[in-house]
Amino acid sequence: MKNKIGLKNHILLLLIVTLFVFSLNGCSKNNQSVKYPTQPINVICPWSAGGSTDLVARVASKALAEKWGAVINVINKPGGKGIPGTLEALTSKPDGYTILADADGSNAIVAAWGTDVPFDISERTYIAKVAEFPWLFIIRTDLAWKSLNDVAEAIKNNPENIKWGWLGGTAGADAPVVQFMAALEAKGIDTSKVKMVTYPGGSDLATAVAGGHVDIGVVSSTSVGPVYNAGKVKLIAITGKERFQSFPDVPTTVEQGWNTVTFRGHVGFAAPKGLSGDIVKIWERTTEEILKDPKVVEELAKIGAVPAFANSEDYRNYVLNLADELKALKK
Repeated sequence: MKNKIGLKNHILLLLIVTLFVFSLNGCSKNNQSVKYPTQPINVICPWSAGGSTDLVARVASKALAEKWGAVINVINKPGGKGIPGTLEALTSKPDGYTILADADGSNAIVAAWGTDVPFDISERTYIAKVAEFPWLFIIRTDLAWKSLNDVAEAIKNNPENIKWGWLGGTAGADAPVVQFMAALEAKGIDTSKVKMVTYPGGSDLATAVAGGHVDIGVVSSTSVGPVYNAGKVKLIAITGKERFQSFPDVPTTVEQGWNTVTFRGHVGFAAPKGLSGDIVKIWERTTEEILKDPKVVEELAKIGAVPAFANSEDYRNYVLNLADELKALKK
């Protein structure tokens, strides 16, 4: 009798173990990541080639492509204050093969200051934040201005004679401009007569200043390199509290007493709403990996950017919070 009971218990134990093993195998199969990528990926940059978003996206895309053994094409779709290119990326099929090179101008700033914007920045898949960079106030080489105080004095005395290049009020480069103008207004200086000239991207603006078409503008450290190295523009300020390693001799806005002009830009990756969580995880994991690679860090440094990884959730929260801060600044 005891032997029969023992045999039954043994059989029951074997059945339980077998079922447990099968369940583990099933879970393992269900948890396997999708096979990705299996075809070329298009990264749409809604700004011109040579600008901050473009250059950071190219550095990151090259490193990701090498990791995956894939083809990643960075496609520039400038114009329309970045909205057409952003919309094209966000209305594409959410399959992971059309990605947005996302930045302040295509998320937080357009939400805060844009009008009739055909998308909601909360209605996209935030994949990962990649890098950050400061903004630089650049001027024509033939101007005698040496600081933001000189610019303020010029605007105070002859605002109608100042031609200020910018990206139309819905790009990352425009946030420091708005901060500076707000600071001027707080000092009782009328900025309404300053002539604002719009350009489609940072590299176009830097070229315009270099060519003397406008007097001053704010561009990213990634955009200014070629014209600055050629001696065609002067740098008079860099946003933030601390000097930037790529431009150690350029005084910060805070050093010059402009404590509210501190905005720094970012570039990340986003996709249409509905992108598979498995694909998002692949992007998150690989992006974090490449940003720890000394070669990638060096490539970013060459274009004036620094790694600033944030996963999907943290990137989303960062953007939404930033949009709220900029809305308050607009008021």
